Amino acid sequence: MRALRTSRILGCAVLAVSAYLTPLEAPAGTDTAKRCSEPALSSVTVNVKAKGAKGDGRSNDTAAIQGAIDTVAKGGTVLVPDGTYMVSTLPRETVRLKSDMVLKFAPRAVLKAIPSNEKRVALLRISNASNVTIIGGTLQGQRNKLKEARGLGMGVRIDNGASKVSVLNLAANDMWGDGFYIEDASDVTLCGVTASNNRRQGLSIIEGDNILVKNSLFQNTNGERPGAGIDLEPDERAQAISNIRIQSSRFLDNAGPGILINGKKGPVSNVEITRNVFRTRQPILIKDATAPLSSAVCGNRYIQYVAEPGGLYAFADPVELSASDFQLTKLTRAKATAPCAKNNASQNN
Repeated sequence: MRALRTSRILGCAVLAVSAYLTPLEAPAGTDTAKRCSEPALSSVTVNVKAKGAKGDGRSNDTAAIQGAIDTVAKGGTVLVPDGTYMVSTLPRETVRLKSDMVLKFAPRAVLKAIPSNEKRVALLRISNASNVTIIGGTLQGQRNKLKEARGLGMGVRIDNGASKVSVLNLAANDMWGDGFYIEDASDVTLCGVTASNNRRQGLSIIEGDNILVKNSLFQNTNGERPGAGIDLEPDERAQAISNIRIQSSRFLDNAGPGILINGKKGPVSNVEITRNVFRTRQPILIKDATAPLSSAVCGNRYIQYVAEPGGLYAFADPVELSASDFQLTKLTRAKATAPCAKNNASQNN
């Protein structure tokens, strides 16, 4: 969607193609480029169609996809060709990825949820596994068919001690819960992902350490509070969130905050938010948590809504986010270092 630039002098809106929704890139030489790179494919490769998957949008392909994953359980790559693959959302049937594997989707491959009213389900789950990569594809939640769902459904659920997990260029849309969900996981990378029209969150981080989100899009979250693009929020005091980097991503038209940091039930610390674009009425909301240093929130841009005379709805010129754009409540003082202060000069040029 193209932004509109308003002219106050003329008292009307002037339409112009804009690059305002393009986030700034991270400076060269950072470790994020390596984390966002696709791994080399293994010599052990299994196509899900070789295990009986149809990809016709009607057949239940859950068992065939899981069979391919189980075949490469000791290391390998599972390929999902173009097509629409129906998968179960029943907890006992959830597709579970194993350690030391790559799940690679073709550009037009879609995993679509078979609706159920079970609690806390997911289309893909990475639980107590390490060295796992997902590349490409789309997960489709069909939230419109789950209006009476008793619980929350996720696109990708990463939990139970999972580590060294990379999700690259995957879309998780129309979930009846969150597009992506992380709890009790470390060294997780989300690069180039999209979360659109999910009911509760684009991404929920409940507990985790060393998590990178980069070059991603979180938009149109709506239907259940808090409705954030990303929510960093422990569920209990024993859980903690630390060392989070959110870089060069876009947060557009979410019902709640672009980024919500809530430390009421558990500590949230060392959060870096840099070079992102926000188009929302509440870009960043921080509650009951350690406030990120201003030097750890830098190079972000904020596109404000403007209601023009005559009823035209437009966007104002983008501005750099400052402390006045955050809503802060019950904060403790930050003791962290300033991780992006050294890059301020290059980011503001």
